[in-house]
Amino acid sequence: MNKYSQLSKLLTKVVTTKQSLKSIVFKSNDEKFVQQSYALLHKAMQNFNYLQEIIRQLMELDYFQINDHNLLIILILEIFNPNNRKAKKIGGQISKYLKKHHTLITSLLNFYHIYDKQSKTIYVRFFENTQPLFGMLDEHVPNLVKVDYEIYSQFIKDNPDFLKSNNYVVQSKSSALPAFLLMRSIKKQNMKFDIIDCCSAPGNKTIQLSQYMKLKQVEGTLFAIEKDYQRFNLLNNRLQKYNCDVKTFNMDFLDVNPLDYPNVKLALLDPSCSGSGMIKQRVVEGLNDVDLSVPFDKVEQVQNLQYLQLNLLNHLTKFPKLKRIIYSTCSIYKEENEIVANQFINENPNWMVINLFPEWQTRGIDNKNYVRIFPGETDGFFIAMFKRKI
Repeated sequence: MNKYSQLSKLLTKVVTTKQSLKSIVFKSNDEKFVQQSYALLHKAMQNFNYLQEIIRQLMELDYFQINDHNLLIILILEIFNPNNRKAKKIGGQISKYLKKHHTLITSLLNFYHIYDKQSKTIYVRFFENTQPLFGMLDEHVPNLVKVDYEIYSQFIKDNPDFLKSNNYVVQSKSSALPAFLLMRSIKKQNMKFDIIDCCSAPGNKTIQLSQYMKLKQVEGTLFAIEKDYQRFNLLNNRLQKYNCDVKTFNMDFLDVNPLDYPNVKLALLDPSCSGSGMIKQRVVEGLNDVDLSVPFDKVEQVQNLQYLQLNLLNHLTKFPKLKRIIYSTCSIYKEENEIVANQFINENPNWMVINLFPEWQTRGIDNKNYVRIFPGETDGFFIAMFKRKI
C-alpha cells in the first residue's frame, strides 16, 4: 500500500500546484517507479472530475471512513484496469471495500468511458537534426509530432533513458504556435537584432526562440525575463539542459528599462492569465464545455490579470526599436484576449494588428485578425501579433 500512498501524494501535488505531472514524477530516482506511475497519474488527471463523481456515488451507497480520496482514485484505476492482471492480488481494507462494489464501479467507469480505447494524444517537439521516433508530423509547426498517448506511454516504459534526453520537449501545439509564428515573420537569414521573452518561465517558448534564432542565423541576443524566483531557477535549469544561449533576468518585466535594450526588434509576451484554456486545469475544475464567460468567483481575478496584461503590452511600446509583438494567453476568456488586444491598439495609434496565421480557421471574436484555439486535443489559447507602423 506504500506505493499507492505515494502515488496519492503525487496526485494531490499535481492537483494543488502549478507544477506539471512530468516535472513532479520525474524527480524520482527510481526508474521503475517512474515507468509505472506516469501513465496511471496521467489517466487520473485526465478523468479526475469523473473519478471524484464515482467516489461520491460510492460513498452515498456505502460510506467508508477515509480522508484521502485521491488514494481511492489511484486504487480504482489499478483494481479495475482491464489490462491489470495483478489487480486481484491488491489487498487491504480499502481494496476489499472497492471490490465489494465491483458492479457499480465498473458500470460507472464504462459510463464515463475512462477505459475506452478512444485515442488520446500528446504533442512532442523534436529538435532539428533529430529523427522523430514515432507519431504524425504536425502540418504547421516544424518537428512537432502528434503521438497516441498509449504508444507514447509504452515507448517511455521501454526506453526510460529517453526522458533524460535533451532532443525533445513535450509541448502542446497551442503553446508551440506563438514562438513559431513570431519567428516565421522573419523573412531573411543572417539578420542582426535582439529578441525578448517577457514572462518566460517555465521556458518552452524561450527554448523555441533560441533554437529558431540558430536556424535562421539571427545574430543577436535572446533575453528572458522572469519575476518569480523559483520559476526563474526552473527556467535556467531547462535552458542549461537544452544548451540554449539566453541572457536571463530575475525581475518584473515592468521594471525593465527599455533603453537598456536598444536592439530588441521582436518580443514574445505570454503573461500570467487565468489558465482557463489549460486542459489540466479544466479537468480539475470539471469544465467540459467551452463557456467563454468568466465565472462569478473569478471576475475580480480576471480583472486584475487584464490590467496587468495591458500594462505589460504598453510597456513594450517603450522599446525604441521594437517592430513586432506576439501576445498569447492560455485563457479562453474574451476579457484577457480580444478586449486586451483591442484596447492596446486603441491606446497606441502607432501600432497595428496583423492578420495572423490566415490558414488557421478558428479566429478571434469580433476581430478575425486574432487566432483562437479551443481546448480539445491541445490547450486552449489566444494569439495576436502587433506591428509598429512607424
